[in-house]
Amino acid sequence: MRVLFLRHGQTDWNAAHRIQGGIVEIDLNEAGVRQAEDAADGLARAGLSFDRVYSSPFRRAMHTAEIVCSRVGGSPVPDGRIHEIHFGEYEGTPYLEGGYCDENIRAAFENPPAYVPRGGEAFGQVLARVRDFLDNELKPLEGVCDNVLVVAHGGVLHAVVTIVLGLDVSRFWEGRQRNCCVHVVDLSGGRFTLVKRGLAPDSF
Repeated sequence: MRVLFLRHGQTDWNAAHRIQGGIVEIDLNEAGVRQAEDAADGLARAGLSFDRVYSSPFRRAMHTAEIVCSRVGGSPVPDGRIHEIHFGEYEGTPYLEGGYCDENIRAAFENPPAYVPRGGEAFGQVLARVRDFLDNELKPLEGVCDNVLVVAHGGVLHAVVTIVLGLDVSRFWEGRQRNCCVHVVDLSGGRFTLVKRGLAPDSF
């Protein structure tokens, strides 16, 4: 079984380099809509269709999934295990180099084991819920589905890579993940394998 993990399109907060985290209602901006349309076009040109489509329930992910499904078929099923990392009191603050509001949130992105959540999630909690989704939602689909699409967030895609590659949490943020990039993962014999990472929407 092949699983495509698609990051949502751009939002105004992405463009402004502000932490969105657990804010549910932030939607795509015009650029994000175009990115989602490009992803949908790329998947359609590749002749891909999906037996199941899952999405984070957050608006920016659901909107992306709806745009994609309008081209390739299917209907996104929301799943709370794949929502973005909740950063609590840090949501809305900048995350550009030199722009962090304190050293603790800097640690979240530069040294995750040292991060202390303030009203949000620890990285262990994020990895646990994403692992639960992989193990208890996706693994049972092997032999039932051929292709599955999962539309989520940058933090979730990083969690997937961390879990599948067996990385230490200190390496959680390795690799660039642009809006609407795709990770391709195969599931065979109950084991996930990362096949391709960070594909652009027009590269299918």
